[in-house]
Amino acid sequence: MSRLRSIRFRRSRRKHRDVELQLTSMMDVLVIILVFLLKSYSTSTNNFTTLPGLKLPISASQDMPPDSLHLIITPEGMTFENERIVEFELAAGSLADETGYSIKKADLAEDGRQIQPLYAALVKARDRAELLRAKSRARDESGNPLPFDGVLAIQADKRVHYDTIRKIMFTAATAGYKVFRLLALKRET
Repeated sequence: MSRLRSIRFRRSRRKHRDVELQLTSMMDVLVIILVFLLKSYSTSTNNFTTLPGLKLPISASQDMPPDSLHLIITPEGMTFENERIVEFELAAGSLADETGYSIKKADLAEDGRQIQPLYAALVKARDRAELLRAKSRARDESGNPLPFDGVLAIQADKRVHYDTIRKIMFTAATAGYKVFRLLALKRET
């Protein structure tokens, strides 16, 4: 009887003992999930949007464009940082659905190579960026503010003439922009 009593006592003792959770294993799992989510999460301040009717070329590149200022060129005009800056005029004898457009003579300078409204907008954006860099705490090794990087993302319609792109790139280069990123649609695989 004493043996039966001791077995009952042990069983009852097990039932009343407090059960403790093993949090170490659970914390390990949560840390692994958190690291996975942080590594797979990517952020970009760029939000490249397209305008309705814009026909972009297709590219096989998988690279994401870096942060930069954004210029959209359509056969109707140019939009810089979501603000329409140049309206093209329809060339004589062409229809609206064709690519018979031209830049207004009043908007051109430097023997027709520089687009004045675009130049003014690019210089204003460069000055604003340089002011922000001067106020920033980020400095180079000699303690000076970081230099203006001069990167311009260009989203051009397929129907835009090469001569127009060349004028835009000349204008941007005279405004201090040295790197051009021509954006295209990613090819679906």
